[in-house]
Amino acid sequence: MKKIAKPTDIEYAVYYEPFLQKLPDNTNILKQLKDNASVLKTLLVSLTQEQLTTPYATDKWTIKDIVQHLTDFERVLVYRAISFARNDKRPIPFFDENEYVKQANASKQSIKKLLKDYKAVRQSTLAFFDNQTAATLKRSGIASNYTMSVRACAWIICGHENHHINIIKERYINNV
Repeated sequence: MKKIAKPTDIEYAVYYEPFLQKLPDNTNILKQLKDNASVLKTLLVSLTQEQLTTPYATDKWTIKDIVQHLTDFERVLVYRAISFARNDKRPIPFFDENEYVKQANASKQSIKKLLKDYKAVRQSTLAFFDNQTAATLKRSGIASNYTMSVRACAWIICGHENHHINIIKERYINNV
C-alpha cells in the first residue's frame, strides 16, 4: 500500500489538529485505515444491543450513531478529496454532523448492516487514495471556508476514527 506523507498544518483547518497530533509522522495512513476497520469490527461485534443503543450520557450519541457518523464523515471527506484531486475549484460547504446523525436514524439498523456499509465505504476510500499520484495528493481546495489538501483528507479520516474508537473504549465499554 502506498505511503502518504503527513500533511503540513497549512493543509487543513486548525480544528482537525487534535486528530492529526496523535498520529506519528511516519504512519502508513492507508495501512492504519485498513487496520482500524478490523479494530472497530472486533470492538463492536461482541457488544449487546443495549450497549450499542445506549448513550454514555444525556445528549450523546449511541455507538450505532458513532458508526454511522464515521461512515458519513468518511464519505464527506472522500468527496472533498476527489473534488480537490480533480481540480474542482468550487468551495465545499460545512456539513452538520449532528444533523446527519439525527437524520440517519442508525438505531433502527442492525450493527451488521451498519458495519457492512462502513466496510464498503472503507474499501472505496482505500482504493481512491491508493490510486492518487504524488501530485494529486498535494492538491487542495476549500472546505468549510478552510484550505484542505487531498492527503489531509486521508489523515483526518484516520485521526477522527481513532478519536471515536478511543471514546467507544473509554466512555461506552470501560465505563460499564
